[in-house]
This record gives sequence, C-alpha cells and structure tokens, in this order.
Amino acid sequence: MVSGKLRKVGNYLRKGWSSTDPDSYSHYKRGRERQRKQEERGREEANHSAELDREEVQRGREYEERYAAERAAEEPETESPRDDLG
Repeated sequence: MVSGKLRKVGNYLRKGWSSTDPDSYSHYKRGRERQRKQEERGREEANHSAELDREEVQRGREYEERYAAERAAEEPETESPRDDLG
C-alpha cells in the first residue's frame, strides 16, 4: 500500500507537475522551450555554414595566389627556350 503511494508520488514528481491539458501553462512552456532550442540550433547552423563558406573562400584565394605565383614563375622558363630557338 505504501509503496503504491510512493510510486504514485514519484511519477507525479517525475512528470514535473505537468498537465496533460493542451491549454495548460506546462504545454505552453514546453512549446516555447522547443521553439527556443530550434531557433538556437538554426542560428548555430547558420553561423557554422557561414564560417565554412568563409574558410572555402579563403582557401580559394590562397589556391589562386599560390598557383598564380607558380604560373608566373614558370612563364619566363617556357619563353626563354623559344627565344633560344629563334
């Protein structure tokens, strides 16, 4: 008998005194919390994707600078043998 009452009280406490009524404050509170977390995840994802885009742009710039320098270094070498042939 006592264990049954304790179980009932424990279940009540575990549910956090939440009501099953859809118009209750606990439903409202859970909905607001879910919405806040979704918005937070959305912001974090947007920040992460923007950071990845910035990194990709930076890598692209570095790639262009590196290979432009390599092409510039190679150009005189390819032109000088032509001058020797002429």
